[in-house]
Amino acid sequence: MQIDKPSKHNLKRIILALPIILIISAGWLYFFQPELNIKSPAAVLVVLMLIGINAFIITIFKQKKIAKNIVSILDFKAAKLVGFYSILGVIFVLYLIIGGISGANILRSKAYVKQMPMEVLEIQDFAEQVNPESIGTSTLPIIDKEIALRKAEGQLSTYGSQYSIGDSFTLINIKENGVERLVRVAPLEYNGLVVAATHYNTGSVGYVMVDVVTEEAKFIEVKEGIKYLESGLLNRNLSRYIWMNYPTSLITDYSFEIDDEGNPYWVASVYDNEVGLFSGQNPIGVVLVNAVNGEINRYDIKDVPSWVDRVVPSEQAMTQANKALTYKNGWFNATFGAKKEVFNLTEEYNYISLKGKTYLYSGITSPNNADETSVGFVLIDLRTKETKMYRIQGITEYRAMEIARSHQSVKAQNLNATEPLLVNIEGQPTYFMTLKNNVQRQWYVLVRVSDGAIVLNQNLRDCKSEYISLLSNQNGSPITDGLESVSGVVSRVRQSKGDILEFVFANDVDKIYMVPISLGVDTRFLQAGDTVTVKFLPSDDGTYLVRELVNDTLRIK
Repeated sequence: MQIDKPSKHNLKRIILALPIILIISAGWLYFFQPELNIKSPAAVLVVLMLIGINAFIITIFKQKKIAKNIVSILDFKAAKLVGFYSILGVIFVLYLIIGGISGANILRSKAYVKQMPMEVLEIQDFAEQVNPESIGTSTLPIIDKEIALRKAEGQLSTYGSQYSIGDSFTLINIKENGVERLVRVAPLEYNGLVVAATHYNTGSVGYVMVDVVTEEAKFIEVKEGIKYLESGLLNRNLSRYIWMNYPTSLITDYSFEIDDEGNPYWVASVYDNEVGLFSGQNPIGVVLVNAVNGEINRYDIKDVPSWVDRVVPSEQAMTQANKALTYKNGWFNATFGAKKEVFNLTEEYNYISLKGKTYLYSGITSPNNADETSVGFVLIDLRTKETKMYRIQGITEYRAMEIARSHQSVKAQNLNATEPLLVNIEGQPTYFMTLKNNVQRQWYVLVRVSDGAIVLNQNLRDCKSEYISLLSNQNGSPITDGLESVSGVVSRVRQSKGDILEFVFANDVDKIYMVPISLGVDTRFLQAGDTVTVKFLPSDDGTYLVRELVNDTLRIK
């Protein structure tokens, strides 16, 4: 086919086409919001498609009679267009192939392992580092996301027709009057385009907050309006707004959080592909957006404000941990070799709060899907990505859920188990969960990780007392390190369920001490008015497990 020679007429027509090209290009980018980064295959595809569309427009405008002869023009130029598009296609395919090979597991397994170094610890370290006796504290969630969502929806009142709870129902730590609380927060998102358009200038009315410990739910009105939302239109659409400010950044995981003053923010994780072109996603910072006024800033991971809980996306943390556990001894060992020390995380994971930080928790098991035993678990700090692996033989979270659901006390009720949380009771890693129906929580459950020993009760304190009694009867060597001591006169005493006595001192009735009757005569004949000296495990929830008790009154001769 004869190739057209450049001419002044062609140049003029191309210049005439430029406004259309600019409008289409701007609209295309505005709509798709591709990260303008060579490490984003989706972005490269969008850009190549845009080049193809613009090439088509230029081809049309280079002709003399556009309207009358468009069909013949297309026929005449078809071969050139097809050839041009073929070249673009080949470029994109080569780009994908090169990018895929550059991050292939077979070639880069060591690089993946280096992304998440793990401090390997024994179970004794868990007892020292994880807060003991955390059940009943303000930072151990009693209700899961599903029940919290129902409670939040109950706060919509007259707003229910215009707004809905946002998908970002984030679990965060907040401080209120100096006390840490664990809550879920979510903005009220627009219900449909009409609502979004009519409230474009005023924004959403506020957000909901549910305390996952006390189960208290409330609606927080934001007088200035939450204007930047995932359901927002045009420049007030959250993802578009961030893209317009940081078009070359790789962004994921939009989380809704509030600062210590209750001001609403969006936290978007910024990452880089560190293994090849497309692989090894690793968090490098965050973008913070004030959801009210749109103030936006990007922070490196070391400079993120202290109130932000989620810096590391959960999915990225899980992926890195799985790669580190799988390829510890190389790709060949994990794929064809002896599979020495090849593990992966269990499918279930949850979040726990320790000393004001949010950690992702998941068990470690073998790659065998039928294996319901665990060899340990990991705790991943979602601010710093610091990871600790604790070695302990036991059952997986899924197996613990099965044990709870099939227990003879509740089997006929057909209840569902919430995702287990990891707690420390007497140095024993323990799964804590609840059994629920479609409406509310029904039972509290404690399951020992090491062997699946279980206690269920509809009262949280009684559940804990029974579990401690179980441990007291089975543990041959109770904890003696880290005990605190106190003396006083017993004011009240009662026998709880199981082999446990509960008592309070006359001078401090807010603290409840629990002591196994099996400790001896001093405990068995304990009564109000006795003067005793006890050694106990420190706790955050107002209940204290006594490990040693001397009844001075009983021993007076």
